[in-house]
Amino acid sequence: MISDEMVRETFQPILDTLGGYMHPLMRGQFVQIYRGLPRQLWKDAHKDDRPGGCLRHKTVFEKYDAIPKYCFDCYKVEIAPCTVVQLFKLLMVFEKIALPGDNSRKCMCEGRPDCSGFYKGFVYCRGLDEGKEVRKILKRVVSHEISPQIPVTLKRGCSEFARSHPGYARIESGKAKLEYQKKWRVHEEFVDQNVRFPPVFQQVNASGTYLPEEIYSLQYWLTYAATIGDESYLTISGKILEPSPQVKRPC
Repeated sequence: MISDEMVRETFQPILDTLGGYMHPLMRGQFVQIYRGLPRQLWKDAHKDDRPGGCLRHKTVFEKYDAIPKYCFDCYKVEIAPCTVVQLFKLLMVFEKIALPGDNSRKCMCEGRPDCSGFYKGFVYCRGLDEGKEVRKILKRVVSHEISPQIPVTLKRGCSEFARSHPGYARIESGKAKLEYQKKWRVHEEFVDQNVRFPPVFQQVNASGTYLPEEIYSLQYWLTYAATIGDESYLTISGKILEPSPQVKRPC
């Protein structure tokens, strides 16, 4: 079990590396910390993926209410820590856990106004079978290292898709209820031919130390906790932090 003291001893020196907390104007720019192999580098990357990655897929959805074909094979395990201290513990788990494909994974604070919850961890999987295997591993590890009370669930794709097409999120007896609709292909092709997306880039940090932008993310998490009234942040910061008006409280 990872103790609160272990979290404090691990992260207090890291948080002090930059000589103080970030300027208020920078808060919100750094929210997520990634570990594992980026999805664009997976050996068996999905043949239906396209330049632009998730930005491209969400553009297709937002313009045409069409879910791209790639997203029908996108599964992720979601972990929902209850406090910011548990979020830091989850990051420690993500640092050392051995997953079948060194799956891309991230920790973050939830800032989307239409999404519930406060703290999230996601592990991206190559399909339903791998998703089930990874969930089983994470359920065991999270229960042992952090708390058995933390939900660990397998989800399909983005929450936005499921709100528009409820069947997309249903995973029962190994099958999801909503299938890809061929009429959506024309919308995907139109976006691919007419919209340019920046290259997808997820930095691989294998240095064993935290990059400056990752330290800013850690600081942001604590400021987020202070803003929403999660006083567990004091365990790590050791001091009272000012709430940030830029932090969006999730519903």
